[in-house]
Amino acid sequence: MSDQQPAATPEEPKINKKQAEKEARIAARLAEEKARAEEKAALLAKYSDVFGNAELLQSTGYNTKEYTKVPQLSAALADKTVTVRARVSTTRKKGKLAFMVIRDENSSVQAMAAVDEARPKEMIDYIGQIPCESIVDVEAKVTVVDQPITSTTHSDIELQIQKIHCISESQRTLPFTLEDASRREDEEGAKVNSDTRLNCRWLDLRTPASNAIFRMQSRVCQHFRQYLLDNDFFEIHTPKIISAASEGGSNVFKLQYFNRDAFLAQSPQLYKQMVLQGDLPRVFEVAPVFRAENSNTHRHLTEFVGLDVELRINEHYYEVLDLAEGLFNYMFEKLATHTKELEDIRAQYPFEPLVWKITEEKIKELGIGIISENKQPTDQYEARVHNLESRMLRLNYPHCIELLNTVLEEKLAPTDDINTTNEKLLGKLVRERYGVDFFISDRFPSTVRPFYTMPCKDDTRFTNSYDMFIRGEEISSGAQRIHVPEMLLERAKSLQVDLTPCKDYVDSFRLGAWPHGGFGVGMERVVMLYLGLSNVRLVSMFPRDPQRVTP
Repeated sequence: MSDQQPAATPEEPKINKKQAEKEARIAARLAEEKARAEEKAALLAKYSDVFGNAELLQSTGYNTKEYTKVPQLSAALADKTVTVRARVSTTRKKGKLAFMVIRDENSSVQAMAAVDEARPKEMIDYIGQIPCESIVDVEAKVTVVDQPITSTTHSDIELQIQKIHCISESQRTLPFTLEDASRREDEEGAKVNSDTRLNCRWLDLRTPASNAIFRMQSRVCQHFRQYLLDNDFFEIHTPKIISAASEGGSNVFKLQYFNRDAFLAQSPQLYKQMVLQGDLPRVFEVAPVFRAENSNTHRHLTEFVGLDVELRINEHYYEVLDLAEGLFNYMFEKLATHTKELEDIRAQYPFEPLVWKITEEKIKELGIGIISENKQPTDQYEARVHNLESRMLRLNYPHCIELLNTVLEEKLAPTDDINTTNEKLLGKLVRERYGVDFFISDRFPSTVRPFYTMPCKDDTRFTNSYDMFIRGEEISSGAQRIHVPEMLLERAKSLQVDLTPCKDYVDSFRLGAWPHGGFGVGMERVVMLYLGLSNVRLVSMFPRDPQRVTP
């Protein structure tokens, strides 16, 4: 057999020639693309000071630029050049023009750029492709517009972009749009459900209503603190890891604490009472509270913020109620001044303004008792007010039962517990009869109050205790406390509460104890009900309930 290679067929040179031509075309195309890329890179490098992605901010400069915040922009800055860092809401490109809406702190403004000697077409293209929700730095001239821009809060001005750089680029596909998340329930269009919002709360917070809700939440805590500080209270911080259930109940979270069991505090109740015996006369705390309640309702959370108050009393628990009325009146008046936040919330969640003072006409018409005119306070009045200046309604518990019995088919006894459904009904009846959304109910039955609650001297079926309500839902509970250790032990025994693990608490009253009382407020409930919202999760930044422990 011969070792020589066979002769090439006639088609082979043609195949090699076609392959070579194909490779040449590919090489030419790649060279052309490379040239265009190099040209674009050169152009971008030339205009890098004008537009493009900014270098990673790693604290290499300090006070080299002066920034103007979006809310600070106004027509007074017309023809001045400002530098603004803001979030991109929308972008659109139209020929040689690019428009964008940028925002910060619930204020927004339109910005635009046009092709000219200083701004090439590539800058317009760049602006048009910036993903919504990105953070940008914009250097621009403020101009007054001829026609109002209705899509922004700054309707009378526009920014003419001179330079723009992206500080942080958002991913292009969002979990949901802010437009969908901002719709009212009765508005047409896609809605975003609660779980989707909460799973990406940081995006949901960017909607005007959610952002404003948490600004109002901050104000509630601010005004709560301020009033108490102005009235000689001291802020305290009690432990949240404790050795026994705070109030003798079973709804506590148990945890392993080194070689023994411990619990998350249900409330600061016992500790704030103990602190008073250390001769701090008036104390308060703003802190988390933990409740292991498997309640999946619109108003229950397993972790919430407690606003707690405790103070000495000289003669009567009315002294605590007087303080509470002053506190809530101050808070409600201050909250009403935050009109921008209230408008943003009402645009998505319409609600009626809270009414917390009964009118003088109603007081006269219904013969409501005035406590300041009665030197020895009694509960002879079904309804009463402290004085004509306060005009905040107080109702004794038996009268609340009487009101309910006017509409209930199955009548309640004076010492029956009022359940959640009847609480809402009571709120409606109080609104119809007295014209207020806020009221205090006192003299609760002994069977429904904790072991440390002082009984009424004239009728031990009832206690010197009280709850506060907004729009038919409880926001606060409190009482005069038992400060006599033997009496405390006796009442705990009658309620089958073992105080052995709380020996320190009982002992705190053995070395001379101040008579005292106080109350605890659920901060989230105050915000929810003041704003007329339907679910406490709307006002809890990262809510914890039996179904949710993330994010």
